[in-house]
Amino acid sequence: MVKWIGAWMACIALAQLAAADAPERIVSAGGDISEILFELGVGDKVVAVDTTTAFPAATEDLPRIGYVRGLSAEGVLSMGADLLIGSHDMGPPAVMDNLEAAGMTVAFAPEGIGADRYADKVRFVADAVNKEARGAEMITQYDAQLADIATRVAALNRKPRTLLILSLVDGAPMAAGRGTTGDDMVGIVGGDNVADFSGWKPMTPEAVVAAAPEIIFLSSFHVDGAGGTGAIMDLAPIKVTPAGINGNFVVVNSQEMLQFGPRSPEAMDQMLSAIEALVAE
Repeated sequence: MVKWIGAWMACIALAQLAAADAPERIVSAGGDISEILFELGVGDKVVAVDTTTAFPAATEDLPRIGYVRGLSAEGVLSMGADLLIGSHDMGPPAVMDNLEAAGMTVAFAPEGIGADRYADKVRFVADAVNKEARGAEMITQYDAQLADIATRVAALNRKPRTLLILSLVDGAPMAAGRGTTGDDMVGIVGGDNVADFSGWKPMTPEAVVAAAPEIIFLSSFHVDGAGGTGAIMDLAPIKVTPAGINGNFVVVNSQEMLQFGPRSPEAMDQMLSAIEALVAE
């Protein structure tokens, strides 16, 4: 029901955007949305971004409006934009309501499901900025890249037990469970996600040992904050897993791996290459 309501709201927002003129001043909230806007060729209209935006380099000197889920109405309105477009979880809700009451167009991109996350977002953003043709090209290119990944995955002789760790929470690894972008990415590249719960949750030492991952993917953004790869891979429960014993871990760019943006196929290739090497041993 929640997914259906979200899709319904996205359709309404899309219809409202289609009826409006192409925006001239855009504020973007969400690293994936910012990348898509620049790939669509409207980067020159982006006047501000949120703190999760780190790519492309052209965004480095743009004003920051805060964290995607913690925006302020004053900060956004000060940019003089006619469109705020962001991730599905952009917020807080009260601020979004205030912005709309002030006359700003606020658009939430759909979250999407599985491999469709990227295409759904591109289609929505392209329609919002009147770049439908370019959006279709981007989706076609992405589909071709996914087809290549699928061919390679089909050639694997097995799916290795895989764990994707976002960060450490009080010393416990925060892992990607079912329904997360991390779980989607692991499935796309041919891994068997051993985190058998829903959402992002910390795993107990006993759960990590019992899961026995053969390969572990680490989010680059949080590795340094956790004290480096050693701080994670040297955890007692991880050290005794097959991945820990054999040193089978890969640090992957967080935005490429988890946000499903234009560069995600690069993360897929990196992750799949590691899996191919593992199962070939």
